[in-house]
Amino acid sequence: MIPDIKLLDCTLRDGCHINGGNFGKHVIVETIEDLVKANIDIIEVGFFVNEIHDENTSYYSSIEEVRKILPKNKGNSHFCLMADFVDVSDVEPCDGTVEFFRLSFKRHRWDWALDAAGKLIAKGYKVYFNPVNCNVYTDEEYLQRIRQVNELKPYGFSIVDTFGVLRKQDLSRIYYLVERNLDKDIVIGLHLHENLGLAYSLAQHFLEIRLPKRKISIDGSLLGMGRAPGNLCSDQIMDHLNNNYDAEYNLEPAFDAIDNHIAPIKREHPWGYAIAYALSGKYGLHRTYAEYLLGKNRLKTKDIQRILSLVDQDHIEMFDEGYIEELYRRYMYSSYDDSEMLRNLNKTMEGRTVVVICPGATISEFQKDIEDFVTTNDAVVISVNFVPEFIRPDIVFCANAKRISNIRDLSGIQRLITSNILNEVGENCEGVVSYNDSVYFNEVFCEDSTLMLLKTMERAGCSQVYMAGFDGFQDKIKLYYSDDYSHEEGKNVSLTKVKHILDTTLSELTIHFLTPSSYE
Repeated sequence: MIPDIKLLDCTLRDGCHINGGNFGKHVIVETIEDLVKANIDIIEVGFFVNEIHDENTSYYSSIEEVRKILPKNKGNSHFCLMADFVDVSDVEPCDGTVEFFRLSFKRHRWDWALDAAGKLIAKGYKVYFNPVNCNVYTDEEYLQRIRQVNELKPYGFSIVDTFGVLRKQDLSRIYYLVERNLDKDIVIGLHLHENLGLAYSLAQHFLEIRLPKRKISIDGSLLGMGRAPGNLCSDQIMDHLNNNYDAEYNLEPAFDAIDNHIAPIKREHPWGYAIAYALSGKYGLHRTYAEYLLGKNRLKTKDIQRILSLVDQDHIEMFDEGYIEELYRRYMYSSYDDSEMLRNLNKTMEGRTVVVICPGATISEFQKDIEDFVTTNDAVVISVNFVPEFIRPDIVFCANAKRISNIRDLSGIQRLITSNILNEVGENCEGVVSYNDSVYFNEVFCEDSTLMLLKTMERAGCSQVYMAGFDGFQDKIKLYYSDDYSHEEGKNVSLTKVKHILDTTLSELTIHFLTPSSYE
């Protein structure tokens, strides 16, 4: 193996962000065995914690618990735990079972890290400092921390790209800053995230720019397992080290661990490069901002980029749900004078039976009944976010740019949209209603498209409506007639919230159900 370059695999630890550490004991044991066979230098088996935990998880509250899951034949591998703002006072003295402790901590927890490091070093452990979010420190702050680390003389100090923001020039700058100021005997580690899709190239760059006398370590995980978008792939960097640095990592056991254990987890809980996370990396933000906006299920990628670009420096390091929600609402807010449109809608509905068709699963089962009702009553048909295959609506209502862009044939159908997507649809749209007047129901904010339509109809003077496909929830799951709507925004609106709005703000609108509904 290469004496000055170590590969640290953190699959079982960073993977906790994907599955809560619930690998199962047999998976943990077999994965460690495969990593040992692969000749991995340091295997991080999970998190050290203070609380009670299940033995099927990669959390440990004592070294004895780790000892039980390690193979008899440890090969050339050494073992590691990570601690993140926990009490390490009761950790047993090092007996060689676990040699390394890595301390992960945010900028405001330096005092904890220094205290924990001192205690663990005194117990005989090799300690890494892993200050997360390397990009949030000024150079002077980083230098100050390095001076404090030098006084303790731990085993390693890691450059941790938590937000996945580094490019080659950034990594070069930070590496040389650390290289020139960190005690020459302390290992420099590197932990990369895949936000920008650059982890593999950055790891290669790190190897190219390192000074020969400096010992380094590189983190990776099997198949890049880690909280979306994931990490550097251990299997990739193993191959690179074999081909370019005469390393002797054995890839086949790593592939076995991937095939048998990691790939099945990825199919259930995907991770990997995604544009939204690339944008969080671009703006140097906590990735949960991107996740939060993705969860809205109504934003196009360019909308997410525009909102993320508005996050100020004071909010980049820690996720603030109230703050990002305010930015989202401000972005979505759109004042619009829709008085003329409401008068026109009133004329269309006046004296007519009005049928609203939603994309619920029941429309398939009751298709013939819906068709017969519409024909018999010469009804005005309004669909929500889609055009049914079995009937041609008079109006299609959309409050979601993603949905209206997916409707291929709108010939002969009037479009009715909310003003927040007017720029996406174009100025020649036949009908536009005020978004701001559609989403508030007596101070309750709700972007369910069907409720927004019902409020618009009530504002236009409609007193009763017949609903089809307004199914609601079954066992807390909202069902749709097509898988294309499995991520419909209404999925995140609770049954209780909808019922409350129907019973209060929309109480003057009489609703008749043509198909079964949880809202009846």
